[in-house]
Amino acid sequence: MAGMSVTVLCAGGRRHNVKVTPNTVILQIIEEASLKQGLNPDLYDLRHLRRVLDSSSSVRYSGLPNRCQLEMVEAAVARLPASVTVHIATESGIRLVHDFPSIVTLWDILVHHKEHSGVGEEFLPAVESGKEVVLVYAMRRISCPELAKVTLRTLGITSGKCLLRHSVQSMSPGCQAHVSSSLARRPGHHLHPAPEEGDMGEALVAPGTENPAAETDVTMEEVPGVAVPNTAVSLKGTEPSALASHSGGECAAPLDLTTSPGPQGSPQPPRVTKIGDRNAIVFSMADAPPTLTGEEDDAFFKLSAEEVRRLYKEQRKALIELQEAPLMTKNMREMGESSKVLSAMHLYPITHLRVHFPDEHVIQASFKPTDTVADVIAFLRPFLACPTADFSLSTRHPQRTLCPSISLVAADCVPNARLYYDGETMEPFYLSEDTLAKKSSYSGACCSLNNINTTKLRPLGVSGKGHTLSDLSEPASSRRKEEAVDPEPRPHTSARTTGTVPKVPRWFKMAK
Repeated sequence: MAGMSVTVLCAGGRRHNVKVTPNTVILQIIEEASLKQGLNPDLYDLRHLRRVLDSSSSVRYSGLPNRCQLEMVEAAVARLPASVTVHIATESGIRLVHDFPSIVTLWDILVHHKEHSGVGEEFLPAVESGKEVVLVYAMRRISCPELAKVTLRTLGITSGKCLLRHSVQSMSPGCQAHVSSSLARRPGHHLHPAPEEGDMGEALVAPGTENPAAETDVTMEEVPGVAVPNTAVSLKGTEPSALASHSGGECAAPLDLTTSPGPQGSPQPPRVTKIGDRNAIVFSMADAPPTLTGEEDDAFFKLSAEEVRRLYKEQRKALIELQEAPLMTKNMREMGESSKVLSAMHLYPITHLRVHFPDEHVIQASFKPTDTVADVIAFLRPFLACPTADFSLSTRHPQRTLCPSISLVAADCVPNARLYYDGETMEPFYLSEDTLAKKSSYSGACCSLNNINTTKLRPLGVSGKGHTLSDLSEPASSRRKEEAVDPEPRPHTSARTTGTVPKVPRWFKMAK
C-alpha cells in the first residue's frame, strides 16, 4: 500500500487529498480534513458509499481501496472526551488495568504502571541495558521512539476499553524479531583431487582430517571440474548406502507409502495376501528395511546457514501475507473450508490408511474420503484378537484422538495417513491368529498400492496416461474447448464430401 491516499469531500463542497498508510486511523483522516476546513472533528464522521466508517478502525481493516472518495457527514453522536480502560498484557501473563484519559501518551501509561503497579525493572528497562519496550495494538508495532508521541486518541481510542500487548526486545538496527545476530557464511574446506579408485566417502575428505569416518561439511562448488549447485551438504565417509538413509520420524507432508528401497542383497519377491475387502493387507514393520526404521544422529537435525536464511525468509513472507490478508467473515471461511474438502474429494477418490499396533503389526486398507472414523473402527474389529474390546484411533505430531463421527477428509486423512491403535488387550498379540497367518511382506504391502485400479488417482500421483493430478482437476469446459480444436476429421461434419444437402426449414429461402 505504498503511496496510498484518499479524497475527503468536506461539508462545504471542497475536496482534500489525504495521504494514508495501512496503520492510519480513520479519526486521523477526520482530524486532518477538519483542520484544513476549521471544523470540529468530534462532530463529523466519514462515509464510504453507503457505509459510515468506524472512527477507531484503521485503513488496514476498513476495506478502503486506494484513492477512494470519502464524504464527511455529521456524526449521530458527538465524540465527547472520556476515560479509557487500558489493559496491558505482559509476557509473564500479568494483566495491568487502569483508566486513563484519551490524550495520555503510551509512555506515560508505562511510567504510571512502573511506579504504582509494583512491576519490576524489566517492565521498563533503561536505555543502557540495550533493550526496548514494544507495544502491539491491532497488528501495529509501537517501539520506544514512538511511545512518547503516540496517544490513545492517535490510535483511534477515545472511550471504552483497549488491550495492548507488552514485550521487551533487544535493540537492533534491522529490528529482527527472531535472529539475534547477523548470520555468517560458513567457510568451506578445500578438497583433495578424487583418486581413480576408492570409496566416495574417502574421496570427499578435507585435508588434515585424521578420521575418515568423521562427518565433514563441504561446499560442492569447490570441487574442480564438477558442475553442481551452490549448496552446503553434509557427507559421511562411510558406505555409499548410508547417504540414502531416511528419517525414522514423521513429517507433516503426506506419506509416500509406495517407496520401499530394497536391501543390498538379492531382492525377495513380494508376498501379498488379502485379508478382506478394501484391499486390506497385514504386515509387520519388523520386516521393513533398516533405512526406514533407523534413527538419525544429531548432525542430521542441525541446520546450515542457508537453511536458516530460507526459513527466516519464509516466516517473514507468511507474516506479510497474514498482515495484508483481507478480513473474512465466518461464512467466507466456511465456504473456503468446504471448497478445500470438495477439491480433496475430487482429486483423491480413495485414501490409503495404515493402522499401526503397539506390537509393530500394521493393517493397510483403502477407504473413501467420505467414510467416517467409525467405519474404520468397525472394519478393524474382525481382525482383532478381542473384537469386543474398546479402542480408539489417534494420530501423532500432533497428538490427537480422532472422533468416531468425523469423516476422513475432515480429519485430514486424505490422500493417505498413518493412524495408531489406542487400546488394551489381554492377549499376547493385538491381532487374531487367523489374521497373522495371512501376513504379507513389507515390499508386498508397498507394491499392492500400485496395483489398485483407480480411475482418477494412483498412489504415486500419476494416472495411467501419465497426467498429473492438476490435469485431472481440469474443468469439463476446458476439455470441451480442447475437443473443439481437435484437428482430427469427424464423420458427421463432412457434409460436402458426401454430397448430401443440409436440411433447412421450409420458410427459409435462398437468395438468387
